[in-house]
Amino acid sequence: MTRWFMVLTVLIAANGAGAMERPSFDPHIGAQLDLDKVFRDALGGEGKLSEILGGRPALLIFGYDKCPNLCGVTQQAVASDLNKTNLDPETYRALFVSIDPSETLQDAISAKAEVAPSAGRKGLAAWRFLTSPDGTGAALAAEAGITFDRRDRINQYVHPIAIIALTPQGRIAQVLPALTFEPRDLRLALVEASAGRLGSIADHVFLLCSGFDTSKGRYTSTIEAAVKAAGVATLLALGAGLVMLTRRRRL
Repeated sequence: MTRWFMVLTVLIAANGAGAMERPSFDPHIGAQLDLDKVFRDALGGEGKLSEILGGRPALLIFGYDKCPNLCGVTQQAVASDLNKTNLDPETYRALFVSIDPSETLQDAISAKAEVAPSAGRKGLAAWRFLTSPDGTGAALAAEAGITFDRRDRINQYVHPIAIIALTPQGRIAQVLPALTFEPRDLRLALVEASAGRLGSIADHVFLLCSGFDTSKGRYTSTIEAAVKAAGVATLLALGAGLVMLTRRRRL
């Protein structure tokens, strides 16, 4: 409930700054991102995306460190819910990639400090806050199907935000809408992206017997969906039967 209140507050603030259309977000499951792109992290080191992943699956978020809207809210929600997945933070990465080439190492350090209370010391080990002065972050976002606009009048970027589950090889495995996910969705997205390297037997069985409901942005059991469909069909059949009985009585 708190997350939706924050979203509503942001939308009201955005409308106050002037009506504008959000850029498109069109990721493709299986799309390959360039792992040779080089980024700087909040510790000051530089490395290729492949080195940053280090053979781990990742949750990838594009935004910018000075964002006054949903970026920080999403970071904290993901950090908090990752702690509830019971996955070892050493086995995955949580990447926040800045699309703003003007952002500096200090901006990344500040963003990391903001997330620290939600992530906790152990959880924070999985996080990397990445910047690039040459626009590499924006280029990687474009590969992921994200477009954005710089609005100089309000000194902000207008951009979609979501959580992309990335395989260790840099392929998009799943996309979760921002702030509608649950801890189980984050866990299953990482398990799916890991190709079986993470998670329990129960997780793997669930993924075999489930699907990702794009309308809800969640993993839904196929059996659960079938039961719901059967329930709807039963109600429709009962309704049709009542209509027929009513007509016969009138005749």
